[in-house]
Amino acid sequence: MQAQLSLALDPDQPQTYRQRGTNVLQAIFKEHLQEFADTYEQDYAPTFGRFRLERITEVVENFISCGDYAQGVARIQCTNPECRTEFFRPFSCKGFHLCPSCSQKRILLFAEYAENDLLLRLPHRFVTLSLPKCLRVFFRHDRKLFSEVSRLIFDILRRYFNEAAGEAVESAAVLCFQSFGEFMRWNSHWHAIVLEGGFDENGNFIHTPFGNLQEMTECFRRGIIKLFLQRDLINQDMADNLLR
Repeated sequence: MQAQLSLALDPDQPQTYRQRGTNVLQAIFKEHLQEFADTYEQDYAPTFGRFRLERITEVVENFISCGDYAQGVARIQCTNPECRTEFFRPFSCKGFHLCPSCSQKRILLFAEYAENDLLLRLPHRFVTLSLPKCLRVFFRHDRKLFSEVSRLIFDILRRYFNEAAGEAVESAAVLCFQSFGEFMRWNSHWHAIVLEGGFDENGNFIHTPFGNLQEMTECFRRGIIKLFLQRDLINQDMADNLLR
């Protein structure tokens, strides 16, 4: 649903302009965002957790004006002197997740960057890590837990590769956490693209493929429980119950 300005190849012919209308999502946010923000702390925060409403408001306001020609345009013209066709494109909001068009574009650009520039031409493994339902609720109210668990995951992977290689190696991984699963249900989990191995001090790559995943899973499970205990999010009785 992008706005288009069609110009005929003959400059003497009249030009036709078709303005894109406001889509349904933009209309919903424009009409109801302020009411939602005013009542969020009282009506929704106890159930869904506390969010940075000022940040959400900024993203929504940019989304509402996404594709609006009144906010500015870029003029694009063919450099072929025999063509010289030109058209305008409105500026986009570049909003992640909220704007369907801009979010999809960012996903595709990141995938292209990862394939062409980031990931090495070496063995990798895709890993998904999830949590029991009784622990997922804590992430609603403390988003910093996502980054803490991400560091925990990489530390587990790093120690595994060092043990498997028999020496200290430098490895790498791309970690991405998500707060939702199927049908947008709350589900704290992580996806990781992991380099299967690492580089020694001489720059040689040592391939150490994953072996017993059950042992790694158990290491992750105990690491999570220890983290929640240290943060006083669970007590020892609950930790013992989870370990059983």
